[in-house]
Amino acid sequence: MIRTIDLFQRRLATLAICVTCLAMVSNIVGCSRVSSQLAEQPVPKVTVMEVVSQQTVDADEYIGQTAASEIVEVRSRVFGYMKSVDFQDGDYVTEGQTLFTIEPDEYEAIHQQSLSRVELQAANLELAKAKFARQESLLKLGAVSQEEWEEARAGVLSSTAMITSAKADANRTAIDLKYTVLKSPISGRIDRAFITKGNLLTGGMSSGTLLTKIVNEQPMHVYFDVDEKSLLRYMRQRSESRESSPGSLRTLGLACFVQLADEKEFMHEGQLDFASSEVDSSTGTARIRGVFANEDRSLVSGLFVRVRVPVSEPYQALLIPEQALARDQNLRYVFIVDQNSAAVRRDVELGAQRGDLRIISSGLQLGDRVVVKGLQRIKPGQKVEAETVQPTLPPSSVSPPEKIANEMSAVELPPTDAQSRPTTQDR
Repeated sequence: MIRTIDLFQRRLATLAICVTCLAMVSNIVGCSRVSSQLAEQPVPKVTVMEVVSQQTVDADEYIGQTAASEIVEVRSRVFGYMKSVDFQDGDYVTEGQTLFTIEPDEYEAIHQQSLSRVELQAANLELAKAKFARQESLLKLGAVSQEEWEEARAGVLSSTAMITSAKADANRTAIDLKYTVLKSPISGRIDRAFITKGNLLTGGMSSGTLLTKIVNEQPMHVYFDVDEKSLLRYMRQRSESRESSPGSLRTLGLACFVQLADEKEFMHEGQLDFASSEVDSSTGTARIRGVFANEDRSLVSGLFVRVRVPVSEPYQALLIPEQALARDQNLRYVFIVDQNSAAVRRDVELGAQRGDLRIISSGLQLGDRVVVKGLQRIKPGQKVEAETVQPTLPPSSVSPPEKIANEMSAVELPPTDAQSRPTTQDR
């Protein structure tokens, strides 16, 4: 009985040892499979771009609208039938150029009639003077009475007044005749002719027929609204030598730039020259005007445009592509590839946009390689295979750099909340 029990215990011990060995072999095989899988995992490929530097200035941006510096409505001053239209629709006309001709026949006849009245009154005046001369000589001899002499003298005065009246009427008819030929009062681009040849026109100072419009687009004005804080900042950008209080923006020489709807950059340079005399109490904004030479006539009246006003001195900014940025709640960060080809996370502070690039206020250094493609495939500390591409820099916002630098150095900038490189909230 005892032998049977010992034999049974030895068999159980042998079975336990076998089970333990099988478990150990299974663990060894599983670990080797995991190790082989980890060893076979490929290194992720990413695209990187070096952080670049470019000279730029910080600026405020607004939405504005262009407006011609001069707008004239051409109206008929006299009644009559349209004889001819002497321009092509949409032409650029010069001051004094003939635009319309109204049939002048009737006005020429009236003017000639008024001139004849002047001659008639001139003859009457000569006769009155001759009569007065005779009466005056006879009065000395006592041949005529004082009353007859006074009548002769009144005849001279009456004829003088009549000739003055006739000349005034002749001047009026000459003006009417002159208005049968309508000339351009300004130089600029003309609209279409609203009235064609052969139509009857009504005249008058206020009710005359509207014939066309002319706009002068050289220079071109751009109006936009700014908040009162920005307005005060612009008006206080003054040199220490100025003794007067902030006034016309024209004397400050502040530059501004305009971007059209189909343009990617602010290509048109002008100057601020006017601010409204008071701030709108309902909106807290003031209307500001910029003046642009518009020599190539690329600005047309009535366009909505983007306006940029520089508010800082030129400085060197660090730029990276917008696509390199990632978000972690309220933080923005990027991945850079270090010298060991490892991905490293860097939290950054953002500045303004420059085309497809974003200014980095802090967190990066010039020459850092930033991951622009493959962000989803990497983790901090992971080895990566990096392919470097060259950045495409936007046109410099300092245009031209020397001019803006001179303008900004001539004025005293107001103190800012941070004297270090200004930062802009993430947009």
